Amino acid sequence: MSKGVSADSQIHISYGILFKAIFIVSLGTGLWYQAQMKFAEIDRTLNDLHEEVVVLSSQMQSIQQEHIEELEETITEQKSLLERMGLRKR
Repeated sequence: MSKGVSADSQIHISYGILFKAIFIVSLGTGLWYQAQMKFAEIDRTLNDLHEEVVVLSSQMQSIQQEHIEELEETITEQKSLLERMGLRKR
């Protein structure tokens, strides 16, 4: 009788350990995939932000170039006005 009880106990313990092991492996796998998906989302967001920064930088560069051209025109106009007034020589 002790062999029968011992054999049954061993089977129940094995099933319990098996279920716990399956649960732990499933939980670990699920957490790993969630972390990977979160990293992929962060990577996509980072790439989107990088693209936006590149676009904004190029837009800012063109705005600065336009501003520089306007300033150069203003300087040229002011020099010509000073020459007309006789305050500046060529």
